[in-house]
Amino acid sequence: MSVKQERTIIVRVKRRFRHLYLRLVRVADDPVHIALGFALGVFIGVFPTFGIGIPVALFLAALFRWNKAAALLGTLLMNPLTTPFFWSLSGAVGALMFRTDTKLVLRSFRGGEGLKSLSEGALIYLAGNTVVALLSAGIAYLLAVRAVRFYRREKEKRRKPGTVGE
Repeated sequence: MSVKQERTIIVRVKRRFRHLYLRLVRVADDPVHIALGFALGVFIGVFPTFGIGIPVALFLAALFRWNKAAALLGTLLMNPLTTPFFWSLSGAVGALMFRTDTKLVLRSFRGGEGLKSLSEGALIYLAGNTVVALLSAGIAYLLAVRAVRFYRREKEKRRKPGTVGE
């Protein structure tokens, strides 16, 4: 891959994040409800929902009366670029929680202890993923509420006309 192609990918990723940022901070709602919706979407996006994350996030956001548009944007955190990172992190955190080596679980699965190993592996992954999803949602909430407030303050500063004599 040439340097020019890498730059285009980097530029595209930056543009994508900028677009998502602008969509989030321009949502018409109070900053707390926007941030809560976004955090919910991030949690659902990171947690394994097997393809039904967006409807679940929208349903829960409506149920809690949090911002649905922000919840939808939050689910987009999990995408083909970030999935390997979150899966690996979830497995590592789960293994740390259970004080086990994930490689041992995989070896026992290959060794014929299939169902037992699969259930252990799923438990390790889900425990780690729950922690990772909760932490991601907490961070997402803090970042979103600050971003919305910052954007609105800056927008308000630009709107105020200068006084005569300045």
